Amino acid sequence: MKNSAPVLFLALRDSFGRGAAATAAIFSVGGLTGAIVAPLLGNLLDRLGPRYLFPVGGAVIFLAYLSSSFVSDFWQLFFFYGVLATVGETIVSSFTATAVLAPWFPRSRGRVLGLADAGNPLGQGIFAPLSQVLILAFGWRIALRVLGPIFFLLVAPANLLFQRRPPSISTPIEEQENGADGIPGVAVQADDTTGGRPGVPEHPAAREQFRAILRGAPLWCLVLARTTAAVGHQMTILHLVAFFVASGYSHLEAASTIGVVGLISLGGRPLTGALSDYVGRELIYTVGLGMQVAGILVVLVLGDGESFWPIVLFVGLTGLSDGIAGIAVGAKAADLFPSSTLGSVMGLVQSGRGVGVMAGPILGGLLYDLNGDYVLAFSLAVVMMGVAVVFMWSARITGGRGRY
Repeated sequence: MKNSAPVLFLALRDSFGRGAAATAAIFSVGGLTGAIVAPLLGNLLDRLGPRYLFPVGGAVIFLAYLSSSFVSDFWQLFFFYGVLATVGETIVSSFTATAVLAPWFPRSRGRVLGLADAGNPLGQGIFAPLSQVLILAFGWRIALRVLGPIFFLLVAPANLLFQRRPPSISTPIEEQENGADGIPGVAVQADDTTGGRPGVPEHPAAREQFRAILRGAPLWCLVLARTTAAVGHQMTILHLVAFFVASGYSHLEAASTIGVVGLISLGGRPLTGALSDYVGRELIYTVGLGMQVAGILVVLVLGDGESFWPIVLFVGLTGLSDGIAGIAVGAKAADLFPSSTLGSVMGLVQSGRGVGVMAGPILGGLLYDLNGDYVLAFSLAVVMMGVAVVFMWSARITGGRGRY
């Protein structure tokens, strides 16, 4: 549902009569909020587990969407949608799913994370067009009042009833494939829990384990890879509907493009995740971001509002590569670091993404307001994705290849 943001962005911009930069600032505040709360939520996930934390996220989303639909002033959206909704979305985002799933499947992390992440494009394929239809028919306020309860019902009951805590210690396979804990010189705790509460580090060696991870370069390379890729992605994706409409395509064509990208990504994410188990996270990451760059350049140069084939090329390139950044980085983190700290590790990685989500939309909007088009914004996005590839390979150089 959060991938309906490009549709909501255009509706809010037109409803309140604000510029692209001012409207994008709502979503940038969301990025800043995500960057701040992700490490805290990652630590909370290690302590409490997903069974109770995920339903809370669904409830927060419900409350945030409902509150946002009743705002009377533009600034109120910064709190209810930019802050409150982001807290809920971060609780149930891909970084928490990675921390929960990866420990269960040490031999096939990429495949499993890709399959799980397919839920993201499935929602995108359904809810981006649905959001546009609701907005065109009833307005953005009614759309939020419809989407909020749907989100809660999809997230809360199933997790509360069926979710279970993942293993909180390194498995024998992890120890064999990654070394003791994926980083040199730090022993793995056989049991780092007390009082029957898994995930609550108590032994000094467990705390030292995470401190050693923080002192190492691999984690920060992954954080920077996630940050720079997110800047590039958010500079384009949030403004994509506005870009297509400005180029001469209809609102529904623009929103449907995002939806079709999501549907193609249903197959693309599991496929690329599985391939990363065999050819390596870095190579898949490089190819995936290269395809996204190609898609951006196609619509930037050839999208004229009349020809439909540039959109077809964009949909194919982006759909097959969408989500690769999160899958590859998450799987790489699980390759390198012990599962007992993975919630905290992925919280920091997600914090890097939050910085990108904060900077990308407002930077893209500002460049549009200054230049009157998206040429410079989309070109800078291409550069940022190239930088992200460099950081991803740096994580391999400084931390080893994990399984590979």
